[in-house]
This record gives sequence, C-alpha cells and structure tokens, in this order.
Amino acid sequence: MKALLFLLAGALPASNVAQYEELLAKSQFSELEHQILQQSDYKQHGDILVIYAKALIAQQRLEDANTLLNFAVEQFPGNSELNYLAGLSKIRLASNGNVFSAKERAARGVELLQKAVIIKPDHYAARQALIDFYSVAPANAGGDKELALTMTEQLAKENPAQALLAQSRILLNEKKPAEALALLEQMIPDPPNARLLARKAQILNELEDYDGAFDNYKLAAEYATDLTDKYNALYHIGRLAVMADQDAMQGITALQQYLEFYSDSENKTLPWATLRLAQLMYRTGDNFEATLLVGSLTHARVADEEFNLILLSLLSALKAKDAPTVIEQPEAVTEPIQEKQEEKQDNGQDQAETKETKQEI
Repeated sequence: MKALLFLLAGALPASNVAQYEELLAKSQFSELEHQILQQSDYKQHGDILVIYAKALIAQQRLEDANTLLNFAVEQFPGNSELNYLAGLSKIRLASNGNVFSAKERAARGVELLQKAVIIKPDHYAARQALIDFYSVAPANAGGDKELALTMTEQLAKENPAQALLAQSRILLNEKKPAEALALLEQMIPDPPNARLLARKAQILNELEDYDGAFDNYKLAAEYATDLTDKYNALYHIGRLAVMADQDAMQGITALQQYLEFYSDSENKTLPWATLRLAQLMYRTGDNFEATLLVGSLTHARVADEEFNLILLSLLSALKAKDAPTVIEQPEAVTEPIQEKQEEKQDNGQDQAETKETKQEI
C-alpha cells in the first residue's frame, strides 16, 4: 500500500509545474533549481524530476543529471521521459568520458532509450536518439548502421516528418549535406514542420546559400510550436542579418525578441545576440542604441577571440563617431562559451558563436 501511495503521489501534478516549465524554457536555471529544492517533496513527483533533469542536461551538468536520473528511473520505472533522459545523459557521458566506462555507460544508455520506446512507442525523441547512436557509434561500441536504417524505415511508416529528420541527420553524419538538402526539398511536408525547416536552414547555411537559410529560419520561427525552436530560429535570423548581409530590420526585430525572452537568464548565447544586435544598430545608424548594447558587454566574460575582436572593433568605430556614452575596454576573458545546440536541440541546434543551443530533450 505504501508503494502504491508513493506512485500515486508521483503521478499527481505539482501546483507550480507550469512555473518550473517556464523557468526552464527561459534558461533561468539557478532560480529553477532553487525553487525545486525548496519543495521538500519534489522527489515524489516524476514531472518535476523531468524538468530538473532537463535543466541539468542543458547546463552540461551531466554527472549531476546522471545521479538524479538513476534515482528517478528507479522510483518511476514506467515514466518514458525519465528513461529517455537517463539514456541520453549516459550516452553523452560515454562520448565525453573515461574510455574504460564509456562502453558500459553507452550500453546502459541504449537500454534506457529502448525502454522509453517500449513504454511509449511514439516517443520520437527517444527513437531519434537511438537512430543517431546506431548511425554514429563505432561497431565495437554498439553502433549498427544497418539497424539505424531499418529503424528509420519503420519510422517512415508511422511518422514521415520524424523519419525525414532521422534520414537527413544520418546523411549529415556521413558528411553528405547536399544529399540531405535534396531529400528535404523533395519530401518536406505541407504545411512544413518547424524542425525540418530549421534543419534545411542549417544545411543551406553550411552550403553558403545564405538567402535560402535566412528564409527558412523565418519560416521555422513562424511554424514553431516549441519555444526553444522558435527562439533558436530567431537568433539565426539575427546572426545571418549580420554575417550574410540579410535584411537588417528583420534581424533587429528577431534579436530584440530573443533578448527580451531570455533576459535575466543563463542562456550562454546572450552575449553573442547582444553583440549582433549592436552591429545591426550601428549598420542602420542608431549609434546611441549600439553604444548602450556594447556598454552592456564590456564586462562580459566570453572566451572567444572572434567575439572580443568584433567587440573591440565596434567600440573603436563608435568612439570614432563620437558615441554619446564613454565605454570601458572589455576585461580579459577566461570562461568558455556554450557549444551549439542543435541538435542541442536537433531541439538541435549550428550555434564559435553559433554553438548554442538546443538539445533535443
């Protein structure tokens, strides 16, 4: 009876789950962790453990996530999302960690992903993760390219859009971006899927078709139903407006939305987004706003040579134009910036600067 009551408690929604989800979406990880730990019974709620684990994985705190998820899958063995996140964290630890423990962790990670799919066959993130693992891992570590293709073919019978994501990812893993693009152009559904549009934009960017990448990121932002997908696309609209001389006003609007959404957060791409917006403001003649933005970056600690060279160049240009505010020289930087997301995620996300984002969790 006690065990049954515990399971029932885990199934009950906590009153502030929606608030936790909002903090997670906005990358306000410290506040999220603080609020969760203040809830004495958080370990009795599987949905809260899911949110906490996602936050830890997003911060690359993989060992902490692994410890939490070891407990979580034991307490809630029938929770497909917890099994998926546990498998994902172990595979990422295996790829980053000690060679002696990597094989064992990878095998356990695959088992957990498989369990997530058994519990919930339409858990497409888990199926995508399995296909990705089988397609990239060496055979002696559990990789199986034929199995990856077979799983993709099965996925095509159930969800063509998800299969297309998997097929294009396999081609990208094989360094075949032109073939991946051709596949997307031939098979992309109507109405389009935001993640497929973002994948297409990523490939077009890699192939230096910046006009096409810009247009597809705009469509991805328009069709996105997931907040992370939407704001990743908006960031790339702003980035391409600078890097590929695309529409400056659209880039400004996109970056302003991005910065507003992630204000007061721990999003590691915020300095880059701010710098890109400052560049666009300078290009369009708004030197006052550009100066304010640059001023907010003078104490940014971003360990990226390109970032700091652009910042210094923009500082010099603004001073030469008698910018109204005196700006300090930036401090030496030592801390690393976040690697690109895509696919943190797919929910990845092309992010030196474009290393943000989006894990598909």
